[in-house]
Amino acid sequence: MLGKIARKLRIFGFDTVYESKIDDMDILNSSKYHGRIVLTSDRALFRRCKKKGLDTILVDKRTEVENLVTIFRSLDVESINSQELPNFCTCCNGLLDTIIDKNSIKNKIPDRLLHTKDIFYKCSQCNKIYWIGSHMERIARLIKEINMKL
Repeated sequence: MLGKIARKLRIFGFDTVYESKIDDMDILNSSKYHGRIVLTSDRALFRRCKKKGLDTILVDKRTEVENLVTIFRSLDVESINSQELPNFCTCCNGLLDTIIDKNSIKNKIPDRLLHTKDIFYKCSQCNKIYWIGSHMERIARLIKEINMKL
């Protein structure tokens, strides 16, 4: 239920686990075992986490920006630094490594990118290739909006 927020958190540098098909008991056990904070919009799950002494944040605002601001305030994050992006794969949460030799990925990306982009990143787990594209302009606007509200 919070997949889009999970992807944004990864973009912002937060180590974020998201599974769409997981039951509440597995969430509780995983959070306790791994020491993770549970983000949920499910009030019953939120109460169960609190009752078990688990760190949890209720994400129940109307907009994505409001929810992200709620999360960051709960974590005492004062601002998001766009200079430190990207960090984690938006798909699998793997760490992104900078690709030194862009010719090593020439068969994995469109030819036009080889000539227009200098920096590429590769996920250490799923091998997805990333580059700074126009989507980062949208992310920069989102960061600015979040930072104004923090």
